[in-house]
Amino acid sequence: MKRLTRKAEEALLGAALFRPEALASMRWIPPGAFSRPDHAALWQTLHSIDFTQVSPGEIPATVTKAVDRIEEQGVRQMLTPSRLAELANACPDPRTAPLYGGMTLEAAIHRSVEHAGEQLRTTARQAEVDQARQALEQADQTGQRLAALDRAWAAAPETVRNLLDTQPEQPVTPAARTERARTDLQAEAETVASLLYQPGQLSEVTGWLQKKDFTHPELAAVYQAMVTLDERHAPIDPLTVAWEAQRQPGPQPSEQVLGELEQAGMGGTAAYTGEQVLGTAALDRLDAAGFDIRNFGRHPGLAPGALVDHAEGALAPVIADHERIRHAEREPELASDKEPAPAAPEPTPQLHSPEPEMEMEP
Repeated sequence: MKRLTRKAEEALLGAALFRPEALASMRWIPPGAFSRPDHAALWQTLHSIDFTQVSPGEIPATVTKAVDRIEEQGVRQMLTPSRLAELANACPDPRTAPLYGGMTLEAAIHRSVEHAGEQLRTTARQAEVDQARQALEQADQTGQRLAALDRAWAAAPETVRNLLDTQPEQPVTPAARTERARTDLQAEAETVASLLYQPGQLSEVTGWLQKKDFTHPELAAVYQAMVTLDERHAPIDPLTVAWEAQRQPGPQPSEQVLGELEQAGMGGTAAYTGEQVLGTAALDRLDAAGFDIRNFGRHPGLAPGALVDHAEGALAPVIADHERIRHAEREPELASDKEPAPAAPEPTPQLHSPEPEMEMEP
């Protein structure tokens, strides 16, 4: 794709050098759409020249003089007269300049989406769990960035968009990650054990903590069973939880796990450890979203409209997580940042980690 992107940019610049009178109708292509600094500088320079005052024979000399005024020396050295002459002959058909411009803009949107995904992954892996809310603010910024890319594409002529913005023939599914970025089985076990010991705490967490936040399938099943029982105002104990859990699809909690949870439970800690569970899960989903968005950006079969749609879809769960974290922090029970005083040592449930994800090439 890089080779084709360079050729599209050269064709666009060649068309502009050959027919500079067409530049006025191509202001929808910003200099930032070019992948190379010399291409971007030349495009900006060409738009700074009033070609209505330049005769056809004076165009090469006029462009050369304008290039000599570019501040960056390295860029000036790349735009020699011989290079400008080479570019002027690089366009297959100057009349196709708008389409070359659309191809250039499309490639820029792909690069921008790929970069946004990489930034999300970096943030997700570097942030501490108690910084999850601040880390997820980048997801909101990425959403705004995607909206800006969509507007940039909408500014292209309709004829160009109709030619380039086609739907992929096959559904595009990104490769799965080879590993999780975050997991905290201890916080998950402590949260569920505390809720089982003191079910009254459920009202403090059910507004923002969800089954999908648990990575251990048995703990997720126990939590969901307690939530269901609480909604029915039914008694909650290891037996009623096991009975309700069997109605749910998926893994069932073993007697050993339920026994360990019952022994390890302590009251008053579910909101604190539950927030750790949510923060850990949210950062992991931020990493997953970044992984998918990066891979969508690398997929040449996605035209700009479909690319932005896919990226926004990958980002949606993270934006929802951001709202849930804000909800958790608004709860009165979480007003203090202090960790609850530890109770007498109790055995921590010894849980086996879920099976690792299958290794796949991204």
